[in-house]
Amino acid sequence: IMDNAWSMIKNLVSELTSVVIGLAGLGIVAAIVFGGPVLGLDVIGGVTDLVEMLASNGVVGLLVLAILYSLVAK
Repeated sequence: IMDNAWSMIKNLVSELTSVVIGLAGLGIVAAIVFGGPVLGLDVIGGVTDLVEMLASNGVVGLLVLAILYSLVAK
């Protein structure tokens, strides 16, 4: 029973991650098309801030970026 529960949780998290990534991509495209934040959300600014923060932290930022990439790439 526990294996089934963990499998369901893993699938749910995977599906939610896919939805969030899709929404982020849609937000980036919408911001490019409309020339600014859409619905009050500045997706491009958020991504830019994240990249700047990781870049300013050197090796730690690089490790975090590698971990994030491995989570998203699955």
